Amino acid sequence: MAATASTSAGASSSSRTLEPNHEPGTGSSAEAWRPLSRDGGGEEDVLDLDSPWAAVAEAGSRLEEATAAGVGLRAEEAGQDEIRDNLQRQEDELMALEAIYGDDLIEFESKAGLRYFQIYIRYDLQDGPEVCAKFSSDNEHARDGCCLDDSTEQHEDEPDNFSYSCSFEHLPPLVLTCVFPQSYPSKDPPHFVVTAKWMDGPDVSRLCEMLDTIWAELPGQEVVYPWVEWIRSSSLPHLGFDRTITLGPDVPTHKGDNRAISRSLSLESVIPSMLSYSSTKCYQVFLEDLHMCMICLNQTNGSNFIRLPCEHFFCVKCMETLCKMHVKEGTLFQLICPDTKCTAFIPPYLLKRLLGEEEFERWDRLTLEKALDSMSDVVHCPRCAIGCLEDEDNNAQCPKCCFVFCSLCKDSRHPGKQCLTLEEKIRQRQAAGKMSAREMVEELMSIKELYNDARSCPKCRMTISKTEGCNKVVCISCGQAFCFLCGKAIIAGYAHFSRNCDLFAEKEKDTMDWRKRLEQLETGNRMRVQSQPVGSTVKCPKCRQKIYMGDDKYIFCWVCQATYCTMCRKQVQFTGMQSEHWGSPQCVGIKF
Repeated sequence: MAATASTSAGASSSSRTLEPNHEPGTGSSAEAWRPLSRDGGGEEDVLDLDSPWAAVAEAGSRLEEATAAGVGLRAEEAGQDEIRDNLQRQEDELMALEAIYGDDLIEFESKAGLRYFQIYIRYDLQDGPEVCAKFSSDNEHARDGCCLDDSTEQHEDEPDNFSYSCSFEHLPPLVLTCVFPQSYPSKDPPHFVVTAKWMDGPDVSRLCEMLDTIWAELPGQEVVYPWVEWIRSSSLPHLGFDRTITLGPDVPTHKGDNRAISRSLSLESVIPSMLSYSSTKCYQVFLEDLHMCMICLNQTNGSNFIRLPCEHFFCVKCMETLCKMHVKEGTLFQLICPDTKCTAFIPPYLLKRLLGEEEFERWDRLTLEKALDSMSDVVHCPRCAIGCLEDEDNNAQCPKCCFVFCSLCKDSRHPGKQCLTLEEKIRQRQAAGKMSAREMVEELMSIKELYNDARSCPKCRMTISKTEGCNKVVCISCGQAFCFLCGKAIIAGYAHFSRNCDLFAEKEKDTMDWRKRLEQLETGNRMRVQSQPVGSTVKCPKCRQKIYMGDDKYIFCWVCQATYCTMCRKQVQFTGMQSEHWGSPQCVGIKF
């Protein structure tokens, strides 16, 4: 709310001034009051939330009419001393009201020496009141319930009427607009207008009558504070609204007290506006209050928090750290509410706010990749990793490199033939002379060891490796838990291991046959080397010419002009005067 403004009678000099602004269609006597910034700049938005409920122009117009008519104005009957005393008491009262209500008090620029001001009165509600809106049967929109939220309930107490109830955490303010005559407070009360644009006309008129009663009980005293406190604490019970606030049905314009400004629109328009006000007010209160983050346990204002759609909230720093960590590690399935009992995902619009530009692009790319991986008919090209659609024969063609491949084994398309296993592929390479027997055995042993420590996730098919721990593993890609022994998915708990598999069973070793074969190859190499001692004649591994063996490690062919290893029969390149090939990991003849 805007702060109070100075008047010609002498209010606080640090307050801002509010000047009239004529609205079209209101007439020359109807004045709206526009708050200006302290330095005379443009308009501020501090009143945006409450301004639709204030009716400033209409209240000012009615007060001008009452003042011009001289209703209750008996300044001419009072002496100058009494008028001077009244003005001093008015100034003191306004200063006290400003100290009590702060920004909820709006004082307008004085006109003809009379003080104009408004007080926004907000109800202190213990529990959210229930508002019951009654619609008449001739209202077409009432049957649709277009103004209701999910919490509304329909009542059919009367056959010709329709009633709906909904709860509010905050009600729109009731606005009291006053002008002090020169005879206040010694003889006359303030001229006032009560604005409650969400109440029905008869109810607002009853409030005006009650304010007259309070003045009659306190003649000659400052009465604005008792008025405001009675409206704040007792007006709803006085109207029978202590438990349920009943509005409607819509009736023709109520001709009641001229000082009452009540609901002029239909309930179909008022109820959504009240719901919007309550929601926005809740957000304002959240931003201003102190809250504790349940991650770092620090307490700060709500403006430093992120509220998730599940209504849980955590500080911005913790949420930024959490989101960036999961995006960096690729664990997108863990981008959920940090509350231990909540599994709601963090929406993309919040991720864009919490992540940097690079992190958000990575999240977007990983999300797309995981979405493609989850599609059963999408495979990736083994050459350029582009997503491709496979046909019913498990074949696919890359749109980028035009490579046609089998989606099962990722080899070239082989219609009518079974896919080769890794072992069969390695055997084919060895048979074609592309690798030695020892290389084949070592490659097969490496594959066996690798797949002995790896399993495919039953949900997303990503290969998961386990180096230690129990046999219940969780996929880092999709978050699916499964058994590492049998590969079955685990919904929750450890009941699977009590019936079928062992939780801490040792890994099966199925490479013993290949180790025995490797030992046989090493033994054969040793025997072959021993059968060809230094000084004997051997054949060149390349040209098959007989050459003299002058070294137990290397032989030199004068025809090929090349040196070969006596163990693995491979050509050796010397660096300087010697080579470190013999007996090294590069020599596949024997392994020390």
